[in-house]
Amino acid sequence: MLQPLQIKIRTSIFDRDRILTIDPEYIQFDDKDLKEAKSTAIIKSEISGFRFGIKPIRGYQFNIGRIYCVDIRGIEGQFIKLRLKSSIINALYDYYLDTFILKYLKQFSNNEEFEIAGVIFNDDGVIFNKKVGLIKWFDLGTTAYYSYYTLYSKQHPTKYKAFEYLNDWNTGILYSVSRQILKNKRLWTE
Repeated sequence: MLQPLQIKIRTSIFDRDRILTIDPEYIQFDDKDLKEAKSTAIIKSEISGFRFGIKPIRGYQFNIGRIYCVDIRGIEGQFIKLRLKSSIINALYDYYLDTFILKYLKQFSNNEEFEIAGVIFNDDGVIFNKKVGLIKWFDLGTTAYYSYYTLYSKQHPTKYKAFEYLNDWNTGILYSVSRQILKNKRLWTE
């Protein structure tokens, strides 16, 4: 059983400590100024989107570090925005994202059509663009880059769609679900 985590986060040396609570049932972040004693909480069943990525910290002539960005959206429009100097992505996967991934994989195994990040999944393949139409599973290629993930037709590589981890909601879930389906069909290996 996963235990609640409480993490102190200081986004800069001038910021105060803020508490991020990662609980199996909800996520909560003290994201307000000191004057406001309010925090944002989203119940697990009301999470509607995730996005995460890395932004470089630019120096005069080269990058001097990186900031890990994590955004979580609730169904009522609430947001939790985390900007960290270290990553908590694994804890978010363990507590929340894995639940979504398993739900979609179960829907797929039950022959149900579903959508992630604008991509429609069904028994025959995926549709990420109505003009391109259906790309069958045997023809679907994927490539993971540092900041984005692509789906494309192996037979017609100009038919593709790129998803940025930091800007496009649920790209991490799309990555995990599409790769696991291809792996289960023996069409992709690590």
